[in-house]
Amino acid sequence: MKYSTSFVVSALSETWNSLLGYSSSIAEEQWGLPSNCPNWSVRDVLAHIIGTELSLLGEASPDEPDLFGEHVKNDVGKMNERWVTYLRAEPISKLIDRFENVIEMRLKHLNSLDEDGFNAPSWTPLGQGTYRDFMEIRVMDCFVHEQDIRVTTGSEFIYHDRSGAISLDKLTSGLGFVIGKKLKAPDGSQVTFEIALSPNNVSSTTLHVEGGRATVVRDVDHSKDTTIIKMPIDAFVFATAGRTNAFNYLESGEVSFEGNLILGRLIYEHLGFII
Repeated sequence: MKYSTSFVVSALSETWNSLLGYSSSIAEEQWGLPSNCPNWSVRDVLAHIIGTELSLLGEASPDEPDLFGEHVKNDVGKMNERWVTYLRAEPISKLIDRFENVIEMRLKHLNSLDEDGFNAPSWTPLGQGTYRDFMEIRVMDCFVHEQDIRVTTGSEFIYHDRSGAISLDKLTSGLGFVIGKKLKAPDGSQVTFEIALSPNNVSSTTLHVEGGRATVVRDVDHSKDTTIIKMPIDAFVFATAGRTNAFNYLESGEVSFEGNLILGRLIYEHLGFII
């Protein structure tokens, strides 16, 4: 789906300001809790968001730490770790103030761009694209990290109207890669995901595998489904984001399967595709 410039900017503002407001309610001792991002505490997750936005404002990356952990897999991970390590020395009150300042500066910059600026060629974590593509990915990243912080500190997952919609779109777009390329599901397989955004609002996506490729089916005949995977939005987000708490939803029974149960469970267990 193509999102307007104003929608993308408002989605970033939505999740940033939601997290800023929530940050003031987090107890001092909770900031040191291990998050569901490997090797990062809750404060490290906030530091990561800040560091990325500072880089986008033109700030030079800090020096590399003496040692990278095993969770660092690539150059993007190394860049992230530079900021996380550097910002660990700051008191949490100063870190929150820095977050408030950086989102103010970023929103000022984003609101100054015209359509040409958003459509300009740009590097993105998924390869070459436009600046709009990059900012949509930023929406997803920040939205997911807001949920990391909320859930780790005992709050509820919150599905925002705008940042949630962009994030669902981006995460759903990776399902073809997971089913067709990563898992190599058999040709002829048809997989339906039923994702509950709320008790009365279910998003449904169906993919069909042919020639080793899984593509979205527009006119769906559910009698051809090989497996149906049903889950709440938080289970879907954390699973596709490769978070350590994704398996909790299997154990609690919040994720269920119909049809080929083995294939359905295998798909859920390997949904993670975010770098």
